[in-house]
Amino acid sequence: MTPFSFNLSDFVFVWWGLLYEAMPFVAVGALLSGFVERCLSRRTVVRFFPRRRAVGIAACAGLGLLFPMCECGIVPVVRRLVRKGVPVSCAVTYMLASPIINPLVIVSTVVAFQRTGGWMVAALRVGMGYVVAVALGVIVWKLLGERRVLLRQPRSADDGADQDAHRGGLVADVLVHAARDFVEIGAILVAGTAIAALVNSGFHRAAMEPFAQNPLTAVTSMSALAVGLNLCSEADAFVAASFYAFGLPAKMAFLVLGPMVDVKLILMYTTIFRPKAIVVISGLTALLVAVLCATGTLWMGAVVSAGTP
Repeated sequence: MTPFSFNLSDFVFVWWGLLYEAMPFVAVGALLSGFVERCLSRRTVVRFFPRRRAVGIAACAGLGLLFPMCECGIVPVVRRLVRKGVPVSCAVTYMLASPIINPLVIVSTVVAFQRTGGWMVAALRVGMGYVVAVALGVIVWKLLGERRVLLRQPRSADDGADQDAHRGGLVADVLVHAARDFVEIGAILVAGTAIAALVNSGFHRAAMEPFAQNPLTAVTSMSALAVGLNLCSEADAFVAASFYAFGLPAKMAFLVLGPMVDVKLILMYTTIFRPKAIVVISGLTALLVAVLCATGTLWMGAVVSAGTP
């Protein structure tokens, strides 16, 4: 059996399914970004943000517990937060962590792995997601340079141009800002989901089973699959659990990397970051996840077994 084949009807069906699943989250994210733009001044955001950058990065990694966002809707929110004065390193941390460290994703992971230590699997996913997100935030802060990763310098949300947009009333202004973000991000989403649909509809899952025998190839292949499949973090745990031939470290690579870096997200990141920054952030995220999961072959099973009744 060839590992890949193309069928137009399957492609269209999967493409539409991905768009149908992702668009509501993009709409919610755009509405939230419109609210942030209209109702929160730059001065307010800066005043309530921790003064110490390390504290801010650590706090933003867990912000998804209070303000949960799917990866489909996180990008427009992050763009607005950066314009409001949130440090880029903290915004990157929140962007990477929120699709994993939020209540709905935690519960879905527990349910998907309920027969194999669901709570411990969810705890491992949250813990690894936190570590990776904080590490990338620190890298952006200390090594890459916060302003150098941005596509362009963010304009102050309190300048005269934005004041002109605040003349139609609260609801109208929020909707105007939301519509702009939705159109821009939505166009990128359509292209990203088309690429993901091509992978989803044409790739045969059975072709991956030979890679499951070796821990390194298992982690690598599941990481590649996570990037290509473009699954929502609220449902990907059920897909990961269905790969029975693969061990927990490989499944964890799928669960942690997918919500941080996939085809759709890489294209959506082009609305915020410079191309070189996207390559570095995505590459380092994938590398760190791979290292944690590859070494996890030695300790993940013991951790989960200890937490299983």
